[in-house]
Amino acid sequence: MSNGLSGIITIAWKVGVVMVLTFLSQTFTGLNIGLMSLDTAQLKVLIDVPNKDEAAMQAARDARKILPLRQRGNLLLCTILLGNTAVNALMAILLGGFAGGILGWLITTVIIVLMCEIMPQSVCTRHGLRLGALGAPIIRIAMCLFWPITKPYAFVLDRVFPQRENLMDRSQLRSLVEYQKASMPGMLVKGQAEMLIGALGFADKTAEEVMVPLEKAFKLQLDTRMDYELLAQVVQKGFSRFPIIDPVTGQVAGIMHCKDLLNQRLLHTSVANTGGSQVDGTAESDKYTASDFLNAMRDTGQERNVYVCGKSTSLVTLLTEFKRRPHLAVVANTDIPGEADPAAEHIGILTLHNIFEIILQAPVGFQEQATKTARRANIEAGTVRLFDRHGMDMMAEDAEQLGPPEAEAVMSFLIATQPAFGSPYIGDQELLALLRECRPIGPPKRTVLYQRSERTTCGILILTGAVRIVSGEENIESTVGPWTCLGMRALDPPVSLNGQALGGSMGGAESEELLELHDTHNYVPDFTATVLTDGCLLLRIERQRYLKAFLHRTMRA
Repeated sequence: MSNGLSGIITIAWKVGVVMVLTFLSQTFTGLNIGLMSLDTAQLKVLIDVPNKDEAAMQAARDARKILPLRQRGNLLLCTILLGNTAVNALMAILLGGFAGGILGWLITTVIIVLMCEIMPQSVCTRHGLRLGALGAPIIRIAMCLFWPITKPYAFVLDRVFPQRENLMDRSQLRSLVEYQKASMPGMLVKGQAEMLIGALGFADKTAEEVMVPLEKAFKLQLDTRMDYELLAQVVQKGFSRFPIIDPVTGQVAGIMHCKDLLNQRLLHTSVANTGGSQVDGTAESDKYTASDFLNAMRDTGQERNVYVCGKSTSLVTLLTEFKRRPHLAVVANTDIPGEADPAAEHIGILTLHNIFEIILQAPVGFQEQATKTARRANIEAGTVRLFDRHGMDMMAEDAEQLGPPEAEAVMSFLIATQPAFGSPYIGDQELLALLRECRPIGPPKRTVLYQRSERTTCGILILTGAVRIVSGEENIESTVGPWTCLGMRALDPPVSLNGQALGGSMGGAESEELLELHDTHNYVPDFTATVLTDGCLLLRIERQRYLKAFLHRTMRA
């Protein structure tokens, strides 16, 4: 009986020891994968990552526990391998005592291979960081136990095979971002992957690859007139700076900033000096050229020197230069990188905007946004042309209709300021067609536009000049100028037509007749408006034409 009990205790003791050894073998094998697969650079990134959430904070805590061990890479490797080998050898000896021969070999192989090798490696491959942090105390104890054996060997390995961080170069980082973008598109916010790819790749590009050829660029000639038509073109193009070309040599003679042209400082100075006189029907200010502009800038010490670079100059170099120079470089036909001889042939221009497009990888295909931008530029160009006094005078003198840009500008203003032109009453197409039919008029000075207590059927928009307003029983006087609307209440949309319905089975002509017949709107101004200055230009909108546009909108709806 005692022999049987002693045998059971012996078996139980051996099984317990085998289980402990199995756990230690699993720990060493798993940590060999979990710890050695984590590079010190990766651990430092996990520790220093900004904007941490709860998961990132836990990963940082685990990385802090592992980093001191991983920084002693060869000592860690020797400790893990020695511990794993010693544990597996002792386990094989104990298991051999249970059964000899083939059976003992089979039991030892199954336990060591399946439970101590395959399973821990599979688990630690997926959860190496967390399990490595949990097993770090065991490794520290093993380091102390095996120190006399592992330290000398690790010392030799440190001298022969020193540990290095696995850092990626620029091309490898770019490939990593591209792979991640393809494998997990949702990990990065839309556009971030393209931005990273562009930032990692733009340093390899040269000025010749990114530049705009000089023949395709928006540019001015030295003899280009500095007038409102040029200003409208500049506003429509939307560029902030552009080159001035010498037509004789084809070289860039200077750079003009859009803000200089928009301020019209030099143009105003020219007009003031000449008194705004006219020669052969042309204002002196119209003879002010880009060459005069450059000379005036040079005389006042405001000249912007042209930076000329070779076509092989890198974008990194240009980005550095743009920090202290105007954000436009002229590309010369020379292979010398960096600043080039200004006398070399100029073949293109490159701006900071071009570099940003490469870095940000500006996506194409936003047709709707491009259309809105083009329309806004068209409206701004039309607004500039409406401020051209000379051009508007010629338009009124020849009884010309508003051009598309001018009509777009007036339409945008009316929609924003006058309720009668809102989308519930009149559509953009109808309003644009209405304005395209309008012709600016130039009434003489002292012309009465509105008479108090007299019915009127038109609204007026002042384009240039001034109008005197006398209103109220006290005859209060005031003066209004450009972009002021008068009498627009005469164009109030019809509220009802005596129960009659428009459109339907009736034709357009019948609906127009019905609308005019039942339109009972009656507007009588309580003020008198008189033209105050010579050269006043107005835009008159008749109620009859407004009602026609209103009807078209109603029928189309």
